[in-house]
Amino acid sequence: MTNVRNGVAFYYFTNATSHPILVAQGDVVNFENPNEPLRPRIVATGDINIFNLLWSSANSTDPTLRWGTTPNDLTKVVKAKTSHIDKSEVCGAPSNTTGWFDLGLIHTAPLEGMKALAGGNVYYSFGDQATNDFSTVYTLHVPPVPGVLTQADGTVRPTRAILFDDLGRGSNDTSYTWYEYGRPSLLTMQAIGADISNGLADVIYHGGDISYATGYLAVWDFFMDMISPVASAVPYLTTVGNHESDWYSSASLYSNADSGGECGVLTTQLLPMPAPATTNEPWWSYDVGMIHFIGMSTEHNYDIGSKQWLWLENDLKSVDRTVTPWIVFGGHRAMYLDSTYGGSETSDVTVMDRMILNLEPLLYKYRVNIGFYGHNHVVQRQSAVLNKEVIQASTPKVDAAGNTVHWHEDPQATVHMVVGTGGASFTKTAMADPPAWNEMVFYEYGYARIEATNATYLSWEWVKSETGEILDRMVITQTDPSKPWNAVPVSV
Repeated sequence: MTNVRNGVAFYYFTNATSHPILVAQGDVVNFENPNEPLRPRIVATGDINIFNLLWSSANSTDPTLRWGTTPNDLTKVVKAKTSHIDKSEVCGAPSNTTGWFDLGLIHTAPLEGMKALAGGNVYYSFGDQATNDFSTVYTLHVPPVPGVLTQADGTVRPTRAILFDDLGRGSNDTSYTWYEYGRPSLLTMQAIGADISNGLADVIYHGGDISYATGYLAVWDFFMDMISPVASAVPYLTTVGNHESDWYSSASLYSNADSGGECGVLTTQLLPMPAPATTNEPWWSYDVGMIHFIGMSTEHNYDIGSKQWLWLENDLKSVDRTVTPWIVFGGHRAMYLDSTYGGSETSDVTVMDRMILNLEPLLYKYRVNIGFYGHNHVVQRQSAVLNKEVIQASTPKVDAAGNTVHWHEDPQATVHMVVGTGGASFTKTAMADPPAWNEMVFYEYGYARIEATNATYLSWEWVKSETGEILDRMVITQTDPSKPWNAVPVSV
């Protein structure tokens, strides 16, 4: 059972959720140690030499991190800073009414000196020095520093990342939990955990719609428990989605109730993003090995000349492609999406057109290799595309193992992906007659793996969570990432 720091009582209802009737209730059950230090997660700070470890507890007078480079020698001691989410910080109901739940204390301690340990392991434990109540020992796989790194055998050290959106809190049974999210979310986390153990991930990038608590804050405890085996092992990057950010009369671009009054507060305090991100300006970039990752907010103004747009252009302009030859751009809503849903301000088609108008020229000018998104709960892979014109369709080739791999050889435009099936129920709005730039649509739960093998070769795999089966493979090559693109539509 998830330790929620308070006593728990069980209630039995009949007559479904529309008109529930209470039949019986049990006695209050208390946790043996309500102050247990729990829910570790590693987040990037923006400084490649420092990662932050966050954990939660009910009370702690001397929150402390112990770490070292061997599991039996945690001699480095770091005092943590403590914060707390107050009801006054959230924006509206149900977050500050029926959905309010005190999530306890949040402790943050820096792991410094990580640049020298890149590519190796750090071992750590956390808890309260005053009571000597510490967690078990966890392992952080420190990601590679930015750059094309040559290994001792003369080969380049690959950079590996896992990408997905729209996860939610899962459970290991078939009961109704929260917005129908059950085993798919849990299976996604378990599969990613296995990938990390096998050395297949340097970083996780969760592109919005995180817990789907939407104002019922207790869900965050269950969600954090679910992701801790993954988030404690490699840095966990996030961007906000509509279910974290959107609220009336707030900094959000869209005025609606999608966040349940959370208005970005829960996500940015429980899973902080790299600098310069803040609650009201949640955009960032971060370098891992050969990849420059960008996290934009599709839930905040990104129109030409806006603060986010100006930041994005300055960030893209500053990328040194001799250090990070690949750029992966992420946002929650999709710039390219095969969908019939149009009309309203927040519809798939309207948002797509707005992003193409305001953001795509920057992606083209600065040669962004991949755009990945979610929001629509589907898996899609698009061509290299510019202004809805196909610049290069992929070429299927059969590899030595008999697998079909879709190749883009030096494409002169961004290749776009939708990976919105981390765990949320499917959104089946794809067109019967898809646009020319759409190459693939399917509905399976899972996530994407990308690997930058060197400065000229990057591969993509889409993994089905339940079985580990790879259902889609793609390769992008590039000859000179510093050279301007010259896009010519294939119809010309």
